[in-house]
Amino acid sequence: MPKLTEIIEEIEKHFPPRLQESYDNAGIQVFSGDENITKCLVSLDVTEQVVDEAIQNGCNLILAHHPLIFGSGLKRLTYQTPVERTIQKAIKNSVSIYCAHTNCDAMPEGTSKVMFSKIGINNYEMLLPNPNENFECGSGAIGELPQKMETLKFLQLLKDVFNCGSIRYTEIIKPEVKKIAICSGSGSFLLKEAIRQGADVFVSGDFTYHKYFEADGKIIIADLGHFETEIGIKQIFNDILTKKFVNFAVRISDTNTNPIKYL
Repeated sequence: MPKLTEIIEEIEKHFPPRLQESYDNAGIQVFSGDENITKCLVSLDVTEQVVDEAIQNGCNLILAHHPLIFGSGLKRLTYQTPVERTIQKAIKNSVSIYCAHTNCDAMPEGTSKVMFSKIGINNYEMLLPNPNENFECGSGAIGELPQKMETLKFLQLLKDVFNCGSIRYTEIIKPEVKKIAICSGSGSFLLKEAIRQGADVFVSGDFTYHKYFEADGKIIIADLGHFETEIGIKQIFNDILTKKFVNFAVRISDTNTNPIKYL
């Protein structure tokens, strides 16, 4: 069984911590010691229910995408908030928590790979490359479908393969599409770059009302939702760990952590 530090070293080899955004808090969230990891649970989010799943299945490590401690910062432990209760439960049950977030988004083999594999695009490049590194990394990604697809059929494909409750999209300005830009999670900051590079569709999540106007008849925005564009990262984490640590027990969480429901 690998130690926690060995698992972290492998994850950080694929997703270097220095690539995380300044606002992010990737890395160790809860450290319960560098003992052998009996079993690892991979998840998108860390909630009380996810910790319960880890405990029930004998997992003493949770590897997740979204940091448990995020945003304004944790100032006290009164166990009155969901985050505080989740931390308490993890500590009481000796469950360590590690997260790879925007550093995972920044690498081609991270969330971009998941999204494009579902769409059927194998060759792609970063939409906004990071000029400070000597290897491929950056924000978002762009590539082309094997052949042009009718626009409505493409939108329906997105809805099906990403298992979306609904898709919000802008005016269909062309009957067929081929060049696709993507960004997992909240990608509206890349809209202008997707337009500049001539993408037919920009697939992402979390667009606000006024951002839709910025499509300006130049591109189709397809907003699938934050959860829907990132949930596939669990498989990436699973593949990395099982390839490196042969016979190591990894469980893909089946807890649905999406806080958004659809009618």
